[in-house]
Amino acid sequence: MSNSKPETASVAKHMPLSQQPLVSVVIPAYNAERFVLEALRSVLDQHYEPLEILLVDDGSQDQTVALVEREVPGVRIIRQQNAGAAAARNTGLREARGDLICLLDADDGWFPGKLAAQVEHLRQHPEVGLVFHEWLVWRPERDGHYAAPERAAAQPPGLDLTCSGWIYPRLLLDCIVHTSTVMLRREVVEEIGYFETELVNGEDYNYWLRVSRKYEIHKLAAVYSYYREVAGSLTKLAKPKPENYEYRVVSEAIARWGLASPDGQSISGRDAAKRLGKLAFDYGVGHFFAGSSGLAAKAFRATLRHDPLKLKAVIFLVAIMLRIRRT
Repeated sequence: MSNSKPETASVAKHMPLSQQPLVSVVIPAYNAERFVLEALRSVLDQHYEPLEILLVDDGSQDQTVALVEREVPGVRIIRQQNAGAAAARNTGLREARGDLICLLDADDGWFPGKLAAQVEHLRQHPEVGLVFHEWLVWRPERDGHYAAPERAAAQPPGLDLTCSGWIYPRLLLDCIVHTSTVMLRREVVEEIGYFETELVNGEDYNYWLRVSRKYEIHKLAAVYSYYREVAGSLTKLAKPKPENYEYRVVSEAIARWGLASPDGQSISGRDAAKRLGKLAFDYGVGHFFAGSSGLAAKAFRATLRHDPLKLKAVIFLVAIMLRIRRT
């Protein structure tokens, strides 16, 4: 069952923010004992008040909760049975008391100044429902440990105009919003609803698309967070998912809302087809090398429906036929 509501563009300005609005930070955590304290310290290092931190423990089997209770006693801990990241975020959104809400994954972190910059931007731009910012990828050293994350001392001011405004068409081409960069108004959650828990992956992408149908979204050009790349997590040899969730998210968005944003900006049908073709192709490649010939062939056929000139999809289909004949 969908958590979304009927979409119409929201053009009314939001209620003005107080000088120091309460900010709620929602951190879903599952077996996060290795990294969660670093994430929490990055929140406390914002030196912003008033601040509410909610750690939603999604049925951890390790010492995540005990560690946070001992080391950061001011955190509000909410426990639930393991239900996935989307359900944990939804629990946090329901429990959050702030006028503004931030999301932070338990293995990511923020640079100082993030909260102040986003609060000020939303205060100055009442037409904006969600503001995010640039981030960097934090990779481990060869021995597996993480050196302290670093960003350039001089950060660009203002907005990244290529990713700000009514960005629905831009989002169709790429999920340009990272969860740990987001600050949104409480009324956005009240209007849009919650993350789709039936999506194993892509629930965040789905949510940003839904927000972009009703609200302007702005991106600050400065780097204010870091995404931790866990060793081996992005390897192409990782077992692919049984469903192409990103393809599903984009294709369902196009079927529901088309290619144009509420202000009339649009991508071309050709660009949309190439986007869907690429999503199908990448999914097929993953299953091909995992040995799932049936799912791979289905994905490559979908690629050719969207992008008939994609020669590599034909080559993979031939390779699948040869593989089947040899077995």
